[in-house]
Amino acid sequence: MITRQTFAAFVLISLLLGGAVHAHHSQAGFETPDKAKLQKGTVAEYRWRNPHVLIFWDVKEPDGKVVRWVGELGSVTSVMAGGMTKNSLKPGDEITVLAVPSRAGTPEALIRRLAKADGTVLSGEGANTRE
Repeated sequence: MITRQTFAAFVLISLLLGGAVHAHHSQAGFETPDKAKLQKGTVAEYRWRNPHVLIFWDVKEPDGKVVRWVGELGSVTSVMAGGMTKNSLKPGDEITVLAVPSRAGTPEALIRRLAKADGTVLSGEGANTRE
């Protein structure tokens, strides 16, 4: 027979491990890094949260249509280690993103490099420098 203490311990362990598994999801839904695309756009939203920091940016296509992209950076902790803060970006900032797009063709990406219009590299190779 299962005791209340055993059941409570099982539930607690399941919750703790479930969060860890969810936070480490696959990147199989994205192209390979060699298919990354450079995009210029305007920040629409910047979500400073775990398990990943998200940036939403608008890109003006050649036909004039504006497409809103969403890109994923690392966790808050890893992004902070690279020098970013929750105040590094704000809506309206012009950015250049090296984005690995979704295999499904949707405007979703893994962000490999992020720079502001003034050349400040916020994330990726050369972070905390100016281009």
